[in-house]
Amino acid sequence: MHIWRQLSPQERKQYFLDYYLVKTLIGIAVLIFLVVLIRDLTAVKKTYALRIGVYDTSFTDHEKDDLIYHIQKTLNTAESVEIDDAYTSLNDQDLMRIVSRSTSGQLDVILADRTTFEYLAGYGYFKDLEQSASEEFLSIYSERLLYCAGLDIGEDGFQKENAEGNGELYAAGVLLEGTGLAEYLPDMEEPVMGVIYESEHLKQAEALLQLMGTSGRKE
Repeated sequence: MHIWRQLSPQERKQYFLDYYLVKTLIGIAVLIFLVVLIRDLTAVKKTYALRIGVYDTSFTDHEKDDLIYHIQKTLNTAESVEIDDAYTSLNDQDLMRIVSRSTSGQLDVILADRTTFEYLAGYGYFKDLEQSASEEFLSIYSERLLYCAGLDIGEDGFQKENAEGNGELYAAGVLLEGTGLAEYLPDMEEPVMGVIYESEHLKQAEALLQLMGTSGRKE
């Protein structure tokens, strides 16, 4: 401290830069890291009952909130429901968005018109409902299942050239016409619902259709 008092303001500045600046910056960086780490560890993570992607349809905030409310009521859950209506058949980048979000558990269901849905099904994005859905579900919706051509896979387990939409038929989706869900998609021609292959919320998707049924919106 005796030396510090003898230094001029300029010398004190240089002394700080030479001996304390790096240590100070490291200390600040460590403090920020600890704050972020503690925040992430203590933050309550939002859980979702369903995450739904909608193609070529734009909802107003009111319409989206109304649909979310009815889905939560239908599923009897307080968990969040996400509706992403930014998907469009005019943007091929959305194909990669489906892949990235589905593999990270951020997408469960796709709603799209029949033409778009059959195109998406050609990439094998959806569960084969005939193989994965419950017997109860199939007994109710067997006549609504939409069979689409999937990926063409060779005997070696690899995709063949131009594999998309050239494979075997599978029950990729459910036709929604006449259901309560279709009422929220009045401008969508032949709406179809499919459950993403990686989704762990198949039961919620089944329940959504079974409980909304064909009686329209539930009040």
